[in-house]
Amino acid sequence: MRLRQAANAAALDHLLADLRYALRGMRRAPGFSAVAVLMLALGIGINAAIFSVFSHVLLAPLQFPDSGQLYVVSSHAPSLGDSRRDSSGPDFRDYRDQNTVFSEVAAVIPHFSEPFTPDDGPPRVLNFSAITPQFFSMLGVRPLMGRLFTADEYKTLRNSSVLISWKFWQQQYGGDPNVIGRVLRNEDVNSVIVGVMPPMPDLYPDIDVWDKSSTEPSWPFMNWRQNKFLDVIGRLKPGVSRQMAEQQLTAILRRGQGEPSDVQVRLTSLKEFVVGPVKQQLNILMAAVALVLLVTCMNTAALLLSRAVKRTPEMAVRLGLGASRTRISQQLLVEGLALSVMGGALGVALASASVGLIRQIPGLALPRVDGLRLNLAALGASFALVALTSVVFAMLPANALRDLDLSSGLRGARTETGRRQRRPFSALIVAEVACAVVLTVCAGLLLRSFVKVQSVDAGFQPSRVLTAYLRTNYFGPEGLSFWHSVIDGVGHVPGATAAAVSDCMPGSRAMGASLIFDDRPNDPAHAPSAEGCWISSDYFRVLGSSLLKGRFFTEHDNGTSPPVIMVNAAAAQRFFPNQDPLGKRIAVNYLALGSRNNRPPPLREIVGVVENVHQRALDQPAEPSIYVPYLQDDTYHVLASMNLFVRSAGGDPAALADSVRAKIQSLDPNQPVERTRAMREVVSRTLARRTYSMGLMTAFAGLALLLCALGIYGVVSYVTLQRTREFGIRMALGASREDVLRNVLAQGGTLTLAGLGIGIALALPATRALAQFLFQTAPLDPAILAASVLLLGAIGILACLLPGMRAAQLDPRVALNSE
Repeated sequence: MRLRQAANAAALDHLLADLRYALRGMRRAPGFSAVAVLMLALGIGINAAIFSVFSHVLLAPLQFPDSGQLYVVSSHAPSLGDSRRDSSGPDFRDYRDQNTVFSEVAAVIPHFSEPFTPDDGPPRVLNFSAITPQFFSMLGVRPLMGRLFTADEYKTLRNSSVLISWKFWQQQYGGDPNVIGRVLRNEDVNSVIVGVMPPMPDLYPDIDVWDKSSTEPSWPFMNWRQNKFLDVIGRLKPGVSRQMAEQQLTAILRRGQGEPSDVQVRLTSLKEFVVGPVKQQLNILMAAVALVLLVTCMNTAALLLSRAVKRTPEMAVRLGLGASRTRISQQLLVEGLALSVMGGALGVALASASVGLIRQIPGLALPRVDGLRLNLAALGASFALVALTSVVFAMLPANALRDLDLSSGLRGARTETGRRQRRPFSALIVAEVACAVVLTVCAGLLLRSFVKVQSVDAGFQPSRVLTAYLRTNYFGPEGLSFWHSVIDGVGHVPGATAAAVSDCMPGSRAMGASLIFDDRPNDPAHAPSAEGCWISSDYFRVLGSSLLKGRFFTEHDNGTSPPVIMVNAAAAQRFFPNQDPLGKRIAVNYLALGSRNNRPPPLREIVGVVENVHQRALDQPAEPSIYVPYLQDDTYHVLASMNLFVRSAGGDPAALADSVRAKIQSLDPNQPVERTRAMREVVSRTLARRTYSMGLMTAFAGLALLLCALGIYGVVSYVTLQRTREFGIRMALGASREDVLRNVLAQGGTLTLAGLGIGIALALPATRALAQFLFQTAPLDPAILAASVLLLGAIGILACLLPGMRAAQLDPRVALNSE
């Protein structure tokens, strides 16, 4: 026992001595140590941060029990353009009453807003969602406090009971445990809070208040089969496959009046519904960061390899003084672990900071991001990989001790490296260059696409426009005077030149509208559709859009004048090819939540054609759009919710925000004014994911290029140093300095060229995966490929130039004497 204790104490003493020696060695070589630790930190930190996002968003199951059985119902029809369609009230009723594949099915009005004036704060807008009875039971979610809606409460929808979200409970009520029974006042309605729902970061995370929804035809907009705005979610019965369910639901939908015969129901898993829009994007970023980690490991390996050979004399001295090979191996192991621990500690800090930053990036709109945390498994795996690389390559000198000529090592002579010894270095450089090519090509394609998007003509001039969102309590004619006062008052605040309103906001999808023409047969099952906007007369003037034909609206286009309409160039081309659309008449079934009558829509005369406004985003095509004067909305539903646009006389339009808000609240002190931002910011947010993907890929490519340059320089410097005697002999036999320089450049150039060839071959499948994110850019863009090859080639030559110049300046006598 005493012998074992003594042996353990001796081992601990050796370990501590090795650690002190490793730290002294790092201080003696601060450049090497700093570069190695920084590379390890970058490899660990970046990989752990991105994998944390990847794992949390894509890999982690949804928070709901048996979430794999939850599916979202949508439809598509080739005859209608094959685009995805949500469900209407009649669709849901048919699914609910006729299906045998779902154990439970529910419908959701996913988002609408209501004004809210708290007792102790400024007015604001609440995000509402309305649900049918089985929604929460289908998800397996129970209230955190209180209860769900009762069947009787669904029978009388205006009985004023609501559920609130956990987030709203915390923000508005400070987590008050006595919140049940309190009254929530909104839209002149007093609603009793009957339940608090738990956090739901995986589905509708922005909802403040849950209300009840009826899909019965008592509400007109719930009775229009073409009004596809509901999210319908169902839980499949055990043993029922998705294909079986799709077949049955397709048959049910095709029996619906007015549905095209080629309509198909598509079931999308709830998880795919939530994360699908970012799935491929995150896959690509994960592959890119894996390449960065690989380049980091290879560069660390090259750095440690070159250091290992330089330490051969040191190892020989220690052997000559009686140290065992085992003792030296232990010392090298401790040195590798010390580097790994220091790089890991810095990497953890970098990863943690990066994850926190990702949660706060404005406009990124990653799903499930609220619960994002640093993934410890990803952190551990990244650390293990780079630590293994560090330890393995740090211990290579111990392996070389078996073949070491002790007398040569003690004299300090450099060991000549033949081709066999140089192969690991060569392989590392080729692999580094290949990975850098892939990242550079992908970054170049995304950057070119981004530049192309930025050059797109938006169809309006956003540079001097301020926007704001107003959700009001006006549902009748009195709202006309309010909006008239807003437009007139805001348009005359100091620094403003004009103001306008619309229920549309460039940068987000407009409400759909089906069209009826008076000059052709109309098929209700295949009615043409367009994006529809209610606008004030100065809308296009404030935005800065050009009139192509006819006239703009005026204040005289109101409820007492003939119905009129404007169309954009895309609508004119699609619906009236080779014709003059002016004077044509269209009836618009404006499919809007909240319309309050069943009267047939009037025929409207086209009085103007405006240029295409990119309604959704700059990187999406301008769809056919129609524009109707908001003064001619006889249902008045549009008066409850509109966007305000203010054109500034000059300078930053955001400077108008305070005066605009003050003017509006002087008209109605309880009127919330939200989402106040410059129009340029609105447009930029539509490209947020593209911007951040491009930025990350460019950063990864830049890092890979830097590491590649360091790797080539380090390896070529080491190999050139080991060939000192060879160069001395060559020069003694008549070789010129230019010959030596060319030899070194040729050596590095050959490795770089091999890496370029492999990299281009690997880039071809990578660019195909990237194709869906490119804009007006071919995946195999020859300019990008050529630029990437030239850039990497130039970096390779420049990295070889300094070692080559040093070798060319050698004095042959000194070189030979050094051996």
